[in-house]
Amino acid sequence: MNRAYRASNGMDGWTNERELLAGQRISEGGVREMLQRGRIVILRETHRGAIIGCIHVAVDPDGAWHTSMLAVDPDTQTAGSGKAIKQEVERQAMAAGVTRMRMEVIKQREALIAWHQRRGYAPTGEILPFPYDNPEVGRPLRPDLELIVMEKQLPDPAA
Repeated sequence: MNRAYRASNGMDGWTNERELLAGQRISEGGVREMLQRGRIVILRETHRGAIIGCIHVAVDPDGAWHTSMLAVDPDTQTAGSGKAIKQEVERQAMAAGVTRMRMEVIKQREALIAWHQRRGYAPTGEILPFPYDNPEVGRPLRPDLELIVMEKQLPDPAA
């Protein structure tokens, strides 16, 4: 996750946000906390191979599946791994009878917002304050960060 979000070795994958935030993206304790609220889906090239990407999935009080921390190894970001991870989570949601996916994206991450829009996610109009006091997101480099809420309607299995 840290390498995908804060690559500093010249790897400028499209998920890199080091112009907005500095420091590590998440700690081991932060991952443990995420696991208490949901689960992490991992994509590997082979059964025991290196981790290519991951995403956190939790269930909101209204039943929507809430995704966060989509991260793909910068060396493989153009291979469709992020798309595959999102599709698998959406497949699992539909199999569970879920009809809505939800997530937040930093408003200034225009390319990432457009990527999600191409996959059927749309801004809801809700804007949340950025968690400036949470060290698990890194050290903000700008005072104007905000989070936009995006949702995707999934086919209703009862229809």
